Amino acid sequence: MTERTGLFMTSHGSVGYAAVGRGPVVVLLHGNPGDARDWDAVLGALAQRHTVIRVDWPGYGSSPCPHDAGVGAPELARLLDEVLDRIAEMTDHGGQKFVLVGHSVGGYAALCQALTRPERVAAMVLVAPGGFTRLTGLTRMFVRMMGSTPAARWLAGPLAAAYTVRRNPASRAALRRAQSVRSHPSRLAMHSAVWRSFLDPAHDLRGRAPAITVPVLLTWGRLDPVVPWWSDGRRAARLLPHASVVQFWSGHLPHAEVPHQWLAAVVPFLDGIARPANRAYRNG
Repeated sequence: MTERTGLFMTSHGSVGYAAVGRGPVVVLLHGNPGDARDWDAVLGALAQRHTVIRVDWPGYGSSPCPHDAGVGAPELARLLDEVLDRIAEMTDHGGQKFVLVGHSVGGYAALCQALTRPERVAAMVLVAPGGFTRLTGLTRMFVRMMGSTPAARWLAGPLAAAYTVRRNPASRAALRRAQSVRSHPSRLAMHSAVWRSFLDPAHDLRGRAPAITVPVLLTWGRLDPVVPWWSDGRRAARLLPHASVVQFWSGHLPHAEVPHQWLAAVVPFLDGIARPANRAYRNG
């Protein structure tokens, strides 16, 4: 299958995308730092029965850096609304709902879409989504360090190495891309802005998550040191009323680290969404 690539025009400039496959639309949203290629290991399987559209956030992959380098997680969530408008126009979506698959800050953006525009979200597959961290003195200090561009230049690479636990060609490629952010000043500025935004009250979804009504599959690496299962994961599973949970012996990127295991959980979930009688999911 050949991917079709292009750019969407948004209020934050051009946003790159790649589309492949046929069928119901599934939108892939990557984390920070990273880009749409982080989904390489699972793309082919997902595209067998879906139109898969993977998006590069501003400043990553095929998307140029925005004029405002201070774009954070809440801005990306609002940007997703524009991106989905463009996708609906491009695919002649006809009012059908999207399945959103989001990793980390991409998962946070998907959750925000389910809160603000639930009428166009069929379901979500979330990979260690942001928005469930309880800010303490320690977590605030770490976020401030990563939000400082000079500090992030030194810390981004070692942090990516720490959270990419299981190594294979796909996860090593994702690791190299994450580490390369320190060599690109504009992308490093974007990376740090996203980290700073984690202190924004708008990034905290703990009070709003129980209002999400769409089916959710939470996928989480048990060895994730950045968004830990034992804190954020358990909290997300408890607060999302229509979520089922699958855990993996991996780090922060199970879709790249253990792609076959991740697909074994995700594909049946997506098949169930396509059959309305099977849409009831609960914590597991």
